[in-house]
Order: sequence, then C-alpha cells, then structure tokens
Amino acid sequence: MTEAGRDLGLFGAPNARDLGGYRSWDGRVVRSGMLLRSEALSYATEADLELLRGLGLAMVIDLRGETEAGGRGAGPWAGPRTHLPTTDVTRTVLAELVSAGPNAEPRDEEVLVKIMVEMYQQFIADESSRSAFSAALNLIAEMTGAGQPVLFHCTAGKDRTGWLAALVLSGIGVDRADIYADYLLTNERSSTGRGAAARARLLAAIRLMVGEGQSLLPLIEVRPVYLDAAFAEVESRYGSVEEFLVTGLGFDVERFREAILAVTG
Repeated sequence: MTEAGRDLGLFGAPNARDLGGYRSWDGRVVRSGMLLRSEALSYATEADLELLRGLGLAMVIDLRGETEAGGRGAGPWAGPRTHLPTTDVTRTVLAELVSAGPNAEPRDEEVLVKIMVEMYQQFIADESSRSAFSAALNLIAEMTGAGQPVLFHCTAGKDRTGWLAALVLSGIGVDRADIYADYLLTNERSSTGRGAAARARLLAAIRLMVGEGQSLLPLIEVRPVYLDAAFAEVESRYGSVEEFLVTGLGFDVERFREAILAVTG
C-alpha cells in the first residue's frame, strides 16, 4: 500500500506529495497517484515535469491570487490548468514588512498569528473564497471520477492548499488526526532536504529587506491553531464539515468517496 503523504520527489517543488494511502473510517484508502498537492510549479525542472507526466497528471488547479499568478506565471507546466484565484494575506503582510524597512519596529508574533487565524476563518466566511474552493472540489471530483489524476497548489502549498487537502480528506472520511498530520508535513518538508535549502534562501532574501528582528515564522509555517480556526468556523456556521461540503460548497461527498477510495486486502 502507498505510504500516506508520499513525497513525490520533485526537485523544484519539495512540498509536493501524494494524498494516496490515507485510510477512511470504513477501511478503504485513498487511491494513490490521483490526488496530488504541491506548492506552485514555478521552479519545476524538466525531470519534475517528466515525473508528473508519467503519473498521467491530467489537471493542475492553481489557487493563487491574480497578482501571484500574474507575477510568476503558470510556470513550465504546459498541460491542462485551471486558475481558481483565492486570497493569501501573508503576501500583504510581507509587503508591509518590506515597505517598513529593516529598521522598523518588529511586529509582535501574536499579531501575525492572529492575522493567519483570521485568514483561515475567511476561507469559510468569505463568499469568493467558498466559491473558489467549491469549484476546486467539484473539478477534483469530476477528474478523479473519470480516473484522471489532479494536482492542486497555491504559492507555498501550505495554507490554501492545506485547507483544500483538509476538506478533501474530510469528505473522504479520513480521521482528523491524519488530516492534521498531512497538514503539518509542510513544516517537516521545509526543514529537511530540498525543502530546507529552499526555505533558507527565501528567509535570507526576506531578511535583507525586513531585518533580523522581524518574526517571520508565523507566516511561513503551518500551525495547528490555523487549521483549528478553520474547522471551528465551519462547525460554528454549518454544524459539521460534511454539512459545509454539501450545503456550503455544493459537493457530492458520496459520489467522490466512491470515485477515490479503493478497497485494500
């Protein structure tokens, strides 16, 4: 059986992984090679693209905002792609820190954590965000239902991608503890191997602009409290994740479960 959260081994996208292998409450597991999550493919190498083509990747779903996608473009992936823009407040906060300069008074870490929590709450409360996630979920269901693998990503593959992965796994019936484990894999992937080198380069570049005193970890890490906030917002507004998927996002949960889950021996 495929190891849940399997690293795809992409040099230019070290946070890319397979959601195959996660187990549903009924004992079935997510089919391997069908649901892939990643950061943006902007730095994907030809070997990375060859690997994705070898997996039969049929669709890339891009959750980046208009400005993000416009600045970096689609990247070297030339296959089918759907752009479903969502908002990332970390870009706004980083821009504010950069504009303040390296000698600015450091922002309190608690303030940055609060900003991140509010962003996750907006994933549910904001109509345009719900619309984007709804479209993404239903496209994933359509493609995988036809046996066609899908990869979804934002910029860093951690917040919007992390929330979409949490919704997908919740709909399938994966245990909440496993959902958090997949979400938090982003921190592990960015602190070791290929990911550590990429994060070090990013932090060094930002530090040159904002100084050494600014706290950046709340913006570049994933934290349980962020996902807690999203699930709490769902339960406050809709009562349960399944009700949110069905009435809030118009998602056919049972049809998707039948399409993506496989029986194991």
